Amino acid sequence: MAKNQTEHQVELQEAYKDSILVFVMNLFHIINTAIIFIICVKSKRAITTKPSSRNYQSNIPLFWKIANKRDISSSQPKRFIFNDYPIAIYKDAESQKVKAISDICIHRGASLSHGKIRNNCVQCPYHGWEYKDGLVDHIPGLPDTKRNAFGVPRFEIEEINDDIYLRPSYDMNSQKGTLYNHTIYVPPEASDPDFVRITGMRHIHRPNHLITENVLDMMHISYVHSFGNTLSPIPFKIDYEDISPLSGKTTFHYTSGPTSMSRLIGGAQFVQVENEFHLPDATVTRVKANGITKTIITHCYPIGKNESILHFDLYRNFLKHTWFDPMFRYQMKLTLDEDVDIINYIYDDYVQGFMSNQFDVTQIKYRQKMKQLFVQINEK
Repeated sequence: MAKNQTEHQVELQEAYKDSILVFVMNLFHIINTAIIFIICVKSKRAITTKPSSRNYQSNIPLFWKIANKRDISSSQPKRFIFNDYPIAIYKDAESQKVKAISDICIHRGASLSHGKIRNNCVQCPYHGWEYKDGLVDHIPGLPDTKRNAFGVPRFEIEEINDDIYLRPSYDMNSQKGTLYNHTIYVPPEASDPDFVRITGMRHIHRPNHLITENVLDMMHISYVHSFGNTLSPIPFKIDYEDISPLSGKTTFHYTSGPTSMSRLIGGAQFVQVENEFHLPDATVTRVKANGITKTIITHCYPIGKNESILHFDLYRNFLKHTWFDPMFRYQMKLTLDEDVDIINYIYDDYVQGFMSNQFDVTQIKYRQKMKQLFVQINEK
């Protein structure tokens, strides 16, 4: 009797082992099938785009202000050059969303922005190839061509505060390039009904980082600009604070000049100037005096090594009628004329100089955070 029970237990153990083995083999088969399925699906969905990602993936992978919404059309693409790479930007006629694709036709390298929008596609002006979101949708005379399988890079766009922001480092079609998560800076004045806004841009033949650092340089104002306070050019107090890993702010305290707006309109003896940067391209200069505030926002992106586009916004909570807009536009033109006149004579090889002082804190922090950003990107 005991012997039969032992044999029965052995048989149960063997059966259990066999069932475990079958289960493991079936599980292995299921996993193997799933892997093959995933590979097949991915291979079917793989999209080829040209030029390759090495042409743009080294760009700083943050959102750069590239245009104002009013500059973009749904009938004609517009060409923008970012760091020597041509990009065609247009508005989708159906969704009304702004889209950005490479401006280089993969057929014979023609400029797509010189074409037109047809069937809600960008049509190349050379041979009529049509691109839907950057992917080839139609080739004249070749109706059997596989659609949406190949094309040109498509870049990510964000529309905020009537402005267009571009991430020039990542192709959404091939999913190749470089990404970095961050929040696009929007000034509080943009949503404050007490402020009015004027906008403009300037094409400057100087590097974008030099232009940005010039805006962050408070000490040049009294010596370069006609509105500067030559009687009291030095701030009597300076405070710097980190805002985030990508931004910082210095607050300067001045005695107002006798002919300045702060003195004449605000009746202020002292002026507070907040000078901020928000990587990759935004600067803030906020002048406060007895309740009146004027805020200038700039964004500067590179066209090439020694050529840039500077966008500016001027917000104000005084003299708000549109009658005064021409006066503030003239002030911005004069300011930029004076800035360009001095930075045109800065030697390219010595832009960062050989020494700094306490008044250069904002530029120094800007450089440090930019270097830290590059380190983080390269570690990914």
